[in-house]
Amino acid sequence: LVGEGWREANIPEFDGAPGPHRDLIDPVTGDRPAILHHASRHSVLVNTAALRLAGITRDTPDPEGGQVVRDAAGEPTGLLLESAKGLVTAHVPEHTADERRDAIVAAMRTLNSLGITSVTDPIVWPELLRDYTALRVADRMTVRVNALLHWDWPSPSSSAERLATALEHMGAATGLGDEWLRVGGCKLFADGVPTQCTAWVYEAYPAGGHGHLVTPGADDEARYDELMRQIELVHRHRLQAQVHVCGDRAADAAADGMIRALTADPWPMARHALIHGTLLDEKLYGRLAEHDIGVITSSLMKTHSGASMTRSIGAERWSRAFPAGALLAAGVLVADSSDAPVTFPDWRRGIATFVGAGPRPYAEVPDDLRLTREQALRLWTAAGAYLEHAEHRKGTLAPGLLADLVVIDEDVMSVADEDLAGITPALTLAGGRPVYESGTLPALA
Repeated sequence: LVGEGWREANIPEFDGAPGPHRDLIDPVTGDRPAILHHASRHSVLVNTAALRLAGITRDTPDPEGGQVVRDAAGEPTGLLLESAKGLVTAHVPEHTADERRDAIVAAMRTLNSLGITSVTDPIVWPELLRDYTALRVADRMTVRVNALLHWDWPSPSSSAERLATALEHMGAATGLGDEWLRVGGCKLFADGVPTQCTAWVYEAYPAGGHGHLVTPGADDEARYDELMRQIELVHRHRLQAQVHVCGDRAADAAADGMIRALTADPWPMARHALIHGTLLDEKLYGRLAEHDIGVITSSLMKTHSGASMTRSIGAERWSRAFPAGALLAAGVLVADSSDAPVTFPDWRRGIATFVGAGPRPYAEVPDDLRLTREQALRLWTAAGAYLEHAEHRKGTLAPGLLADLVVIDEDVMSVADEDLAGITPALTLAGGRPVYESGTLPALA
């Protein structure tokens, strides 16, 4: 049994002691192995049968970059954090190639209905890259894919040694491909997520602790050095590094690695980026701007993860999460994202959130962090194209660029703030070809 999408704050039995526990799902799932993915995709809750299948006992050591959560008696609770997920996900039956590819095509059609014509897929492992390639050859793609390569999914944790081997034998760099499918770079993981107190932060969580990096290493210093090596490797092979960072301490560490690499081995077109930037130290902004390091925020989490985040880090810290307005004011390149499937990829809600019209109370954005409507739109269009090294092909409407566009029934610039999240895509074109029509416009020949 496979499920997904749970958050502690949305399930009363999970909120508080003892927290997510296999005893809560065993009566429902019985002896059939069950795995329930957290909404963040950084942990899973499994039942007793799944622990038994994977051979996880009180004596199972924590894998590097992960944790088998245990109760006071030392027994596994069924909650597996970060790389520990892989102990069970390795036993989940795989889908066939046809099933995966049909699912990708269906997902692209859903994206088209939202007016989306390009995405960055941040975790493309070799099998998934083969799937995308097959769809490209068969001319089945209706969304352009910028692929960030990753070799260890579902584990976010990797090692510099394994990464070096993969890069040595791959021979590809940022830009390989065509206008429908191209290699964008590599995704690395620096830390975990605030909702489970695994993001690496300076200020302790209300529940205690500071989180940690998820890179291999016995202590913070060793894990930091490992992250430096991974970023340097990706940079040296001329692959853009996009690094998952949620904690402010992790963001500083990832920026350290990027700046070191850029200083020792200049690559003006690198455009490395921090993914999420949930909690950032203001002192980092100038360093990012100086070295053309972007931040890819996650506005939709303000809605989807608000209750859990407030519980984990407090309302004040959460209100200042994803500080897009302050970053732009400091000259930092900012693009916005959904982090789908963590949230549903509805850019309309993202724009509404950043202009201050997100649903209350959890999507509140302080006045000094809000964006103008034009700024918010650019975060989902031109800024994303720039981070893809594709600003000369897409992201804006101009002669000679790809004819990718969405026609909206309403005037995006004048509709009331409270109506932004409900504006209606009427027509989506990819390369000038209709890939979605709502039926509200005359049919195109």
